Amino acid sequence: MPQAQDLESMLKQQTTTLGRLLSLIDAETKALVERDADTLLQLAAEKQQVLEHVAKIDKSLAEHPHKQQLTQAPLSKQVADAKSLLAVCQQKNLANGKLIELCAASVNRLAQALQMSRNANSLTYDDKGKTSTISSLGNDLEA
Repeated sequence: MPQAQDLESMLKQQTTTLGRLLSLIDAETKALVERDADTLLQLAAEKQQVLEHVAKIDKSLAEHPHKQQLTQAPLSKQVADAKSLLAVCQQKNLANGKLIELCAASVNRLAQALQMSRNANSLTYDDKGKTSTISSLGNDLEA
């Protein structure tokens, strides 16, 4: 039964790769909380590579001539485990996405507060509702 062994080894590799993805997502959460931009950039590159590897293995499994064995015991248990791990990765990745949005909003509020404190008397808003100072108005006028 070499085909089943081949499928089993591919599933083990997929599970290991998904475990690596989960650890990267957890590290990303930590870096987001600590606002460690350098680590976030490194993790993003690693995540991309791992995701590409997951997709490659998934494609190989989908194109395997004996892929119907994936729905039968004992391989069906491994498939379920891999899908469960993937669901955890997706859930944590969504949470990180929300955390990123919150961090970006916080940075924007901080930038606006700094701009207001720098020159509170000349604060105005541009056509997009963002703050602007009077000192920047009219810089592109030619008389």
